[in-house]
Amino acid sequence: MREQKKIDIAIIGAGPSGSLAGRQASVNNSDLSIAIFEEHKQVGSPTHCSGLIALEGLLNLGVNRNIIQKKIMVNEIKRARFVAPNGNSFQIDRKNDSLVVLNRKSLDQYLAMSSERAGASIYTNHHVKEINFDRNKWKLLIRQGKNTKKIFCDILISAEGSKARLAHSVGLYRPNQNWLFPAIQYEMKGLVDFEPDCSELFFGNNVAPGFFGWFIPLNEESARIGIAVSPVHSGKTRLYLEKFLHKHSVIKMRTKKAKPVNSYGGFVPASGPVKKTFLEQFMLVGDAAGQSKATTGGGVNIGGYCGRLAGKYASKIISKDFTPLQGCREYQKQWKSCFEPELSIMKYLRRAISYLPDNVWNDLIRIAKTTQIDNSMKSTDIDLHGSGLLRYALQPKVITKGLKLTPQVCLSFFRGFLI
Repeated sequence: MREQKKIDIAIIGAGPSGSLAGRQASVNNSDLSIAIFEEHKQVGSPTHCSGLIALEGLLNLGVNRNIIQKKIMVNEIKRARFVAPNGNSFQIDRKNDSLVVLNRKSLDQYLAMSSERAGASIYTNHHVKEINFDRNKWKLLIRQGKNTKKIFCDILISAEGSKARLAHSVGLYRPNQNWLFPAIQYEMKGLVDFEPDCSELFFGNNVAPGFFGWFIPLNEESARIGIAVSPVHSGKTRLYLEKFLHKHSVIKMRTKKAKPVNSYGGFVPASGPVKKTFLEQFMLVGDAAGQSKATTGGGVNIGGYCGRLAGKYASKIISKDFTPLQGCREYQKQWKSCFEPELSIMKYLRRAISYLPDNVWNDLIRIAKTTQIDNSMKSTDIDLHGSGLLRYALQPKVITKGLKLTPQVCLSFFRGFLI
């Protein structure tokens, strides 16, 4: 076992949250020694994301528009369609902003390189096995291939993902593991009869019990098609996807001559925000902190913003603008004031809809269409849509049409709340 000298800031994970934390800390103070430890051999691999992200959110993270369009973006989505189990649907056209389909690996690598250019060092194939706080320092036990070494740091930022094993090991609550939905996605070529600028979500217990299926176009003949399901169905995830591809009345017509060229698996985080995301000289960011949308599982933009906040306060702690505990507490205060209300609304919406029967989904889609939800949601922030959905649901015309569904929605919520 080799032992290295102490560094100022250590970051676990080179996803968007970790890389942006490192970049922000380096920008704030170029004299800091900052190390980002990534367990995989290559940043961005393996991919676990559908890659559908709000463009405005990426721009707010400081990603250059030209870089997005030339090196990261695969397609632009202008419309979203929501399909009920019985085939009825409604559609939302985006007016003020758009969704972009990204090569997620390219995004992660771009953010990692920007962090390195700012002054952080990234170490791939470095798996952090254990962390401990000792004598005002964090000690990391890291495995690199067959070798194991110790690293000491003043500030530790964990962007380890929704399993949050290390954070849990030192006493922090982690995202509710019962709300990590197993998912699988195929990238398929040779598809026909679809609109290349329209993404689609498919609901129903025969499609994806507990969550939904998706169809995200890449171009005129290719798309990413996937599902996520409740953890109780985790052993049948691939079977549900195959059934979706070959049995669904809409999708089977598109996939007759199509072939999968890639397959991705992972978990969709839908647990909602974690109550406490800091300890002495320690901050939790990204999916590990529940900084993702429980309604859809997306978290790049919100987690990335929170990563920047963590990097900012880590550098301020080192510069002695804050005491370690004050700085970490201020990080939590700032991110929660920005995002926790919306993330909590989305968490409760997810609890309310995950266990709905198909007949209720059919009615909800019908009500959404007849009450013109598209007009209500056109200008709603894609990343912070919880309050927009709540305002829509509380409109008198919506309440009137949905009264008969209230008992079943409440039952679904009660079931979800107990899990």
